[in-house]
Amino acid sequence: MEQRRTAYGVTHADVVELRSAEHLEAAAELLRGVWQARTDAERIEVISTTLLRSLSYSGNYVHGVFDGTDLIGCAVGWMGSSSSGPPDHLHSDIVGTRASDGGIGYAMKRHQRRWALSRGLGKIRWTFDPLVARNAYFNLCKVGAVVTSYQPDFYGRLNDGVNTDQATDRLVLEWDLRDRWAEQAPEEGHSRVRRHAVVLPGAEVISVPEDVNALRQTDPGLVRRERVAVRERFQSLLEQGFWVAGMSERREYVLLPRQVAPVFEA
Repeated sequence: MEQRRTAYGVTHADVVELRSAEHLEAAAELLRGVWQARTDAERIEVISTTLLRSLSYSGNYVHGVFDGTDLIGCAVGWMGSSSSGPPDHLHSDIVGTRASDGGIGYAMKRHQRRWALSRGLGKIRWTFDPLVARNAYFNLCKVGAVVTSYQPDFYGRLNDGVNTDQATDRLVLEWDLRDRWAEQAPEEGHSRVRRHAVVLPGAEVISVPEDVNALRQTDPGLVRRERVAVRERFQSLLEQGFWVAGMSERREYVLLPRQVAPVFEA
């Protein structure tokens, strides 16, 4: 499974460690582009080359994918501990790819899994903006990560292009690297989606904009109102004991009562 290629010819084996100053500078530049971190007055750092060098040198996760000599995707993370003990998970901080992903993001996630397991880490954790439906579908339905909490304004105010002048609410995810969906996740299709979850007893749905990134450019006020509504809905349902089962085919979050067991579909 780890060696199977996507339709675009990318596998975890195409993901390489970034070590040289040239490659680390390319990674910082790629991420600036993905996050649209430019203004007329300044070029905003999403993550600095200096920090990338420090993370790489200290044995953390700084990897990328090349198309010839061009870096087309990169991922950065570090080992974390959920208690006072030794590291037990990889915290995946940032992943960026060119506009036409072509399976790069999925290949990097599979590579992260192999990298973490080889270091005795059983989980990967990361966060994402709950309003970004495309990322939600990828994280919940294709990768098979599980929502552990909703964190309002997790990073505070950011000036990174995409998140400028917005609250940074995030869903926190945990990916159990040894569960069967991590072991057997198909290369394409609805690996963890529950297509009929909405008809199960007590199911609730949370709708988000179809393309929030486009909406940020045309109606930022509406985005702020959507964020408040989604925040209140998530917090209310999670406090009642609901859990996030996945997304419907209409790209709505599907939440089920605690007593309803998962229904997986290949």
